[in-house]
Amino acid sequence: MINYETPIEQYDVNGKTINVKRDDLQGDGVVLPPWAKLTPIEMILKSGELDKSIPLIQLSVRASYSGWALAKLGTDHGYDVKIAYPNSKNFPQANVDKWNEFDVEVIPLRPNMTSIVLAQMKKYAREHEYQFLPYGFEHPIYLDYWEKKLVTYDYDTLVVCAGTPVTCLGMIRGFRGKEIHLVATSSERTVRKRLAKYGIEDDRVHVHTTPFDFYDEMTEFETPFPCNPYWDKKVFWWITKNTEKLRGNTLYWNIGS
Repeated sequence: MINYETPIEQYDVNGKTINVKRDDLQGDGVVLPPWAKLTPIEMILKSGELDKSIPLIQLSVRASYSGWALAKLGTDHGYDVKIAYPNSKNFPQANVDKWNEFDVEVIPLRPNMTSIVLAQMKKYAREHEYQFLPYGFEHPIYLDYWEKKLVTYDYDTLVVCAGTPVTCLGMIRGFRGKEIHLVATSSERTVRKRLAKYGIEDDRVHVHTTPFDFYDEMTEFETPFPCNPYWDKKVFWWITKNTEKLRGNTLYWNIGS
């Protein structure tokens, strides 16, 4: 079901060749979301660290594929899955409809800031004796997957989205190249704080922001391959505006579409 061997495609950007890891192709966008996180999520589910006799609850916010991924992969691997979400007026009904295609329970929560909704979910989990995965899948198995994955890629420069950020933490540990450009969809402070939490002090790492609001889908900016409008599209926009900063053989990792 998961495509474990996603391709690297080459695109010319302002006269420079950008190697694009199409890891969004792990999922087909029909049964599974087009998302690079599917393989490490499945690894956690299969690790034996979770108890299949205890329901598994996960928070899925408006722009996240986590609910879809857990609804499909969790039920496939024998878990009783509950998907919690902030029940706001602008929450996409299409997300809820997708979860309901699987044998899961959908749990609406009072809408608020993500940190407060996450606290609501954890309180709900404690009251019902449910288990849950860390927000953003900030789990040792998840981070280890990305670290080992990036060791095998021989490039001078890596460009990737820094959202929560969690995925890029493992990537930084594993990447052996000269420079890493993290394009933040949150704030630079949020990214720096997470790096500091893991003791990552690496002169190769550069954190950048864009002028776009997180929920700006950038409809007027076109990409030569599918990009998620909330995360990766902003990163590729940054690449088009900062090609001169990319040294040597450059790899851009497309997380989602």
